[in-house]
Amino acid sequence: MTPPAPDKIPALPWRDRLLALWKRRGWRGYLTLTRHLKPSKGHEELRTVTRYGSQFYLHPGDVVDRHVILEGFYESEVLEAIRPALHAGSVLWVVGANFGLHAVTAKYLHPHCRVIAFEPLPAMSSRLAEHCTLNGVNVELHAYALSDRTGALPFYAAASGNPGMSTLHPVARCSYDQRFTVATYAAAEVIDRGLAPPPTAMIVDVEGAETEVLRGLGRHLTDPTLTHVVFEAENEILAQGARHPLLHLLREAGFSVTRLQRNEATAHGCSNFLATRATP
Repeated sequence: MTPPAPDKIPALPWRDRLLALWKRRGWRGYLTLTRHLKPSKGHEELRTVTRYGSQFYLHPGDVVDRHVILEGFYESEVLEAIRPALHAGSVLWVVGANFGLHAVTAKYLHPHCRVIAFEPLPAMSSRLAEHCTLNGVNVELHAYALSDRTGALPFYAAASGNPGMSTLHPVARCSYDQRFTVATYAAAEVIDRGLAPPPTAMIVDVEGAETEVLRGLGRHLTDPTLTHVVFEAENEILAQGARHPLLHLLREAGFSVTRLQRNEATAHGCSNFLATRATP
């Protein structure tokens, strides 16, 4: 990781610096202090600078936001794994972009790379667009879901707490407070209709729908210009080998897969994996 130069790190308002320090130290009375320091106008969220220099308006009560406030980023292993593939002429797809942490930061660090974000949850796509403005970057936003077919599917969302768990594939152990229908497109159709160029690198974090997203690429999954795919899956996927449909799909397309080591205290039942094009 290359940290930003000191003169490139933006100065945050004193309120945001104080609240961030209070949160990181774990001092009591954070919520009371937040109420007393509620701004008369503008954002109530905590404006935070990541360790990469990108900025975001964050909700301290949400899981991903809290990790960024406390540790400087969330799942930075994902960003670090994909960065070698980002250069002038490359096209990064971020599928399940949430509020734009990885998409916006990738564009901030690699302005000559084209970044395309897919995020169907309106609250998150709205935040992503705002974070693009905050960082002065252009991330192309597609406010629909990717799957292996074009149509419409029910989408299960959490408005707060952990919106990153929103999914087309609900699980019993999670709590969702919203259910609505979203448009879905197969990635191959997105490309063939000229809605977005083919990716040369991908980040896919769609809470159980990763296989459908990659299958939806069709012939584009085997295109040699697609060299890096970072995705989330259950921790033991490598032990299952070809029995796992996602691993089978990637290996058939010529990728080798390795598990990424977490850089922050974000361990849970899934890990992030890097698929790279195997060379002869």
